[in-house]
Amino acid sequence: MNNKESHFEDLSRRILYLNAYLTQIVLLVIAGALTWVFNIPVGQMIQLQSDAMLSTIAIGSAVAMIILLCEWALTKMVSKESLDDGGMNKLIFGRMSVIHILFFCLLVSVVEELLFRAVIQTLIGIVGASLLFAIIHVRYVRKPVLFGVMVAVSFSLGLLFEWTNHLAAPITAHFIINVIAALFIRFPSRKLTRSEN
Repeated sequence: MNNKESHFEDLSRRILYLNAYLTQIVLLVIAGALTWVFNIPVGQMIQLQSDAMLSTIAIGSAVAMIILLCEWALTKMVSKESLDDGGMNKLIFGRMSVIHILFFCLLVSVVEELLFRAVIQTLIGIVGASLLFAIIHVRYVRKPVLFGVMVAVSFSLGLLFEWTNHLAAPITAHFIINVIAALFIRFPSRKLTRSEN
């Protein structure tokens, strides 16, 4: 790749990152506005004693592992094309540093769970929140399998929120799911070729 192509690719990646961060800021502003307008007690959803926090995070971690196992099993049952997001996740995470992945996934998890669990689910219920969550992931809407996965994951996170009555559990699960997916994209496993046997 020549210097000009490399510069264009770096510029495109920076614009993509800027759009990803701006999207999270917009979602956070929406969450804040809805919280204020409808007087939703979000503060109560994030306050926990330290012993309860550990168990809530453990529950969120366990649910994340179950979801990841289900997603892995799904990859064995459906075609690769039905799970292809058009390469957007590879563009986003393909060159991110591990620290950047951790930071970005934490931001996304906090903002999206605040909006979709604490605010939207409180206002319209788990089904509506799950559908809206999937719809904002626009690139999945035309892919029935991916859209179904997004609805199922969101519904699972919604159930987790209702079960624990705390945002730490779905935030933890969302974070772990995103980080592991991003790390698999960033560091794809190499397949053995005949010459490597």
